[in-house]
Amino acid sequence: MAGEADLRGNAVSTLAGDVRVLRAQVQAAGETPKAPDPSKAVENLDDRAQVPVPIPGPQGPKGDPGDPGEPGSPGPSGSPGKTGDDGSKGTDGVGSTGPTGAAGSDGVPGPAGPQGEPGPAGPEGPAGQDGADGQDGQACPEDYSLQAPAYDPDALICRRDGAPQPTKKNGNGGLLSLGLDPQRRQYA
Repeated sequence: MAGEADLRGNAVSTLAGDVRVLRAQVQAAGETPKAPDPSKAVENLDDRAQVPVPIPGPQGPKGDPGDPGEPGSPGPSGSPGKTGDDGSKGTDGVGSTGPTGAAGSDGVPGPAGPQGEPGPAGPEGPAGQDGADGQDGQACPEDYSLQAPAYDPDALICRRDGAPQPTKKNGNGGLLSLGLDPQRRQYA
């Protein structure tokens, strides 16, 4: 096993040396080598190419645990993680309908709307019934009639039927005492 490990170590060391020589030749020609430096391409290359290869011996007895070390300083905060996807929609909950609330107070009436255009005229209604005949043109109350007074035979006034004509002796002076023009005419 140790012999095989030595052969492999020699092979790795030879290949690493050859790659370094080729890189140096390419660089001497003014070009950039495409193969990287073997020491940078393979971690711990020098330890792996060491011959004779150290073969570990049998495991020794377990030692006592060491004293705990000093706590390390906190590391830098990590970058925020990406936002997670939205969850799936949940099922609708089951609830009971609450009691009906009390009726609200009446609102303030709104302003009157604009007056619309007049509608079309309706059909003509049926003719009304004839009215009762009116009274004669006489406008005197009952027990009175139109009579010509003595002071103006061209006038007509309502006088109680059968009443005597006024005279100057009875003191009423007729209509002249009221300051009226005796020539005026009274119409019903």
